[in-house]
Amino acid sequence: MTTTLEPGATERVAWLPQQWLRGLLGGIEAALLGWLLVVVPAVAAYVATAAAPLLGEADWTDAAAFATALWLVGHGGTLHVGEVALTLMPLGQALLSGALVYGATRRARIADWRPACYTVAGFVAATLGLSAVAPGPAGRWRVLGIALLIAIAATALALRRAGAPPPGILVAGLNHVPPYVRRGIRDAMRGMLILAVAATALALIALLRGVVTVVELHEALDPGAVGAAALILLQLLYLPTAIVWALAWLAGPGFAVGTGTVFSPAEVVTAPLPAIPMLGALPEPGQPGLSWVMVLGVVVGAYLGWTQHRRGPRGSWWQALVTGLVTAIGAGVLVATLSRLAHGGIGPGRMAELGPAPLAVGLAIAAQLAIGCVIVVLATHADVRRGVRHGYQRLKELIARRRPSPAPDA
Repeated sequence: MTTTLEPGATERVAWLPQQWLRGLLGGIEAALLGWLLVVVPAVAAYVATAAAPLLGEADWTDAAAFATALWLVGHGGTLHVGEVALTLMPLGQALLSGALVYGATRRARIADWRPACYTVAGFVAATLGLSAVAPGPAGRWRVLGIALLIAIAATALALRRAGAPPPGILVAGLNHVPPYVRRGIRDAMRGMLILAVAATALALIALLRGVVTVVELHEALDPGAVGAAALILLQLLYLPTAIVWALAWLAGPGFAVGTGTVFSPAEVVTAPLPAIPMLGALPEPGQPGLSWVMVLGVVVGAYLGWTQHRRGPRGSWWQALVTGLVTAIGAGVLVATLSRLAHGGIGPGRMAELGPAPLAVGLAIAAQLAIGCVIVVLATHADVRRGVRHGYQRLKELIARRRPSPAPDA
């Protein structure tokens, strides 16, 4: 049966957007797949070592619950093992979840932000639902925030790749932001990515230099075939966390691996560390100071300032100055956020404090980028150069007027 609309009547539109169910299922699928990628190996490892005396009366459900808690740590949760609280995020797990959300959004061919909201909701709801498997307090409020951040970032990238128009309210809000501020925000993201690439290279170089120590620590643990696979996988998940530590090292403040320790370009203050193979790549005490590496931030800032000059007219000199400052401050905020995510604990006592100090690292990056960026944008701005030339001419005239006239010959 068909219905006809009377003249002047308006058709009622359903409040649910198209593809909402596909988006919701995509978010749930991403969370479930990420969870299974951690739980299935853990259960398989339990089955392979079920006869080990250390396992006691534990069964496969305990292994699944432990793996779920470990999975939640990658989303900001807490894993409790006796009196030990593991809060240091394996950022590789967060990146994997983001990649799964991105892939689910792309496979669903979602090209509008309305159904993408259901993808975000599905991922967050499934993550919180799976957290019920983990025993004890798992920091679910923090899990909620981190899962929401991961899902929003991943779906936003997927929508951008699909060429989807942004929400109207976002466009309206951005239209009220001056263009020179928007340029600074974009360059802040570029600056953070450049620094992340440099930190990745530094982390890989450190691993290559310390590969002998890393291998010796691994062999000393003698984890067996299953344990070795689990240990290597876990360290790979923490590799992005180590890259953020390398970024903090490049910034100058460095990072800590336990209370009372410092690993920075200027000094290394260490103490007994847990026998984790990856830690064999840490700098050793007595190495020459490398404070000069902090000039990298200034160089990156100068590069961003030069690209801002090359893009063409930037308005008045103070607008160019604001662009440079927004670039530096924005990059500092992004790096501080990453540093906060890479800060946590892996045990009691001294091991409750690992990672960089977010505020110190963010301020260092902002200051370094500001020095390089502001100097370049001001030195290359036509108004500033014109003002400097004018001031120089005025100074020469003032000196000439005050110079005493030569005395006449007698």
